[in-house]
Amino acid sequence: MDTPRPYAPFENTWHFSAYLRDPRSHLLVEHAEVLRRAFRIARQTRPFILQAIVVLPSELHGVWTLPPGDDDGEGRWRQVQAVFDRQLPGQPPRALLRRDRCARPLWQADFPQQRIVDAQDLQQQIARVHHSPVLHGHVREPSQWRYSSIHRRQGGRNGA
Repeated sequence: MDTPRPYAPFENTWHFSAYLRDPRSHLLVEHAEVLRRAFRIARQTRPFILQAIVVLPSELHGVWTLPPGDDDGEGRWRQVQAVFDRQLPGQPPRALLRRDRCARPLWQADFPQQRIVDAQDLQQQIARVHHSPVLHGHVREPSQWRYSSIHRRQGGRNGA
C-alpha cells in the first residue's frame, strides 16, 4: 500500500494567462470592477487563493492556488468568464453565443497554465505577472499600474 504523500505547498499553484479575442480592446480595464466581481463570485463557489494578478486592457495574468487534490483551474476560469460575460453592461454577450454554450465570443479559447514548482518559481512568476504592464509599455514601474495586485503586496488597496 502506498503511503500518502504530504501536501506540498506549491503542488496546486499555477501561473495562468487569458486573452480577449480582440487584442486592441480595452474592455478588461474599462470594466475592471465587473472582472473583480466575477473573480469574487467564482471564488465563493469554487475556492482558490489569488496570489497575484495583473489586468491589462485585453489580457490578464495571474498566479492562483487551488485546494489540495483539485487542479481544475480551467473550470474556474470558465466560471470567471461566464460571470464576467453575463454582468458586462451594454452588449449582452449571451445574444452573441453560438449554439455551443461553452463558446465565449469575447475570449480566446486557450487558457495557458503552468504549474509552480517551488518557492523560487513562485516568486519569479509573481514578479513576471507584476512586470507585465512594463513589458507592454503601459508604465515604467510595475507599481504605477492601477490594475495589479502589486498594491496588495505593498500595503495599498487600489490594486486589482
